[in-house]
Amino acid sequence: HSIEDDGIKFGMVVTGRVRDDKLITNAGAKPGDLLILTKPIGSGIMTKAHTLGFALQQEIDEAIEIMKTLNKTAAEIMSAFPVHSCTDITGFGLTGHLHEITLASKVNAVVYYDRIPFMQGAEKMASMGAIPGSTKANEAFAASFTDFTTLNAAQHALVCDAQTSGGLLISIGRDHTALLLAALRDKQVSAFEIGKISSAGNGEITYKFGV
Repeated sequence: HSIEDDGIKFGMVVTGRVRDDKLITNAGAKPGDLLILTKPIGSGIMTKAHTLGFALQQEIDEAIEIMKTLNKTAAEIMSAFPVHSCTDITGFGLTGHLHEITLASKVNAVVYYDRIPFMQGAEKMASMGAIPGSTKANEAFAASFTDFTTLNAAQHALVCDAQTSGGLLISIGRDHTALLLAALRDKQVSAFEIGKISSAGNGEITYKFGV
């Protein structure tokens, strides 16, 4: 977490070791890969909606359960497949963390908005204006590398929404996508194909509908 203070502070902690041959980074995505997301989006907006008194209790309860769910099972299943790249979706939102993949991998991506899973109530809450400041900051940052022209204001916010304990975003070759999706769903991990790595490039992201 960030703090504002006069003094400089720095902290590190080692929580484990990973073998070099087991590393999955955000830098290996390849043109033609498909993108898989393992949790619905919307926790920042739902949290803001809760503080404003907009959201129903059942919607908040669902959001909490999603945030409490670990990525452990998804990561274990993923490790058995030839995944090219992966990151988790947290404070920079879906768009910001996908940009980390596209920029590091020197590729461009297309995301189909109507394939993205959202938390119950998130789209309605966004349309009512329950947009956190961090999500607005993400929107401003993403403007230089993302084509949002197909999205309205609420949709724009949703794809930039700052997440708490978001899911994994996985880039994998088309030939292995169906098997990975089936393996994840077999273990009750929500998993959705939301887009593709469209070409080599400089990290640009485009949102589309209906494909």
